[in-house]
Amino acid sequence: MPTLTLVIPAYNEAHRLGGTLDAVAAYLSQAGIDANVIVVDDGSTDGTADIALSHAVSDRPVDVITLPGQRGKGAAVRAGMLSADADVIGFVDADLSTPLDELPRVLEAFERGYDVAIGSRALSRSRLLRAQSPARRGSAWIFRGVAPVVAGLRGFPDSQCGFKFYRRDVAMDLYGATVIERWVFDVEMLRLAVHRGYRVAQIPVAWRDHPGSRLRLSRVAFGVLRDLVRIRLRFALRRYGAARRAA
Repeated sequence: MPTLTLVIPAYNEAHRLGGTLDAVAAYLSQAGIDANVIVVDDGSTDGTADIALSHAVSDRPVDVITLPGQRGKGAAVRAGMLSADADVIGFVDADLSTPLDELPRVLEAFERGYDVAIGSRALSRSRLLRAQSPARRGSAWIFRGVAPVVAGLRGFPDSQCGFKFYRRDVAMDLYGATVIERWVFDVEMLRLAVHRGYRVAQIPVAWRDHPGSRLRLSRVAFGVLRDLVRIRLRFALRRYGAARRAA
């Protein structure tokens, strides 16, 4: 079995991070998976890092990276990815909206030769355990229509699911080259993965909405659009270089 690192980006998650880490430890023990966990504290002000430091997973202390001030989920994920040292590296959300029960499908994708495996809520075999509010569903619908047109990413009906895994060398390549630090970092990463010719598996997953999410598209719409345009321009200007491998 390949070695595994789980990265958990967290901002002011002290109220639920302890339960998440307990659930991660219990699942990995039951499944017989030896993994280490990195929590990246994105400038929290509520003691999130202290909660992480008080836990252990697979008989190892949880590694904690603390960013100097809130920089964004993309920056937190990138910091965790680039500090990891395992055969397979992935990130999951602090609320475990996608349960770790889906992890075996991810590992099977790597056995079949894929370079990247991402959870998708938009596939026919995906399961919605608890739906988002109508407002958030509407925002997601708008984003799915705008992102392909503006950023040029096509073929991924769900780019934003917080359940993504990579072979280590691929993670180092992609996260060493991407620059978006906030919500649409996934769009940049996936478009670059296609550009570099990596094989990306889209895995149907179960997903449960957890009330209390801080993301409101109406509040961050300008920043989202700006970053999507930035991705488009960076590719047009060949900032990511030429494609390295045949797709």
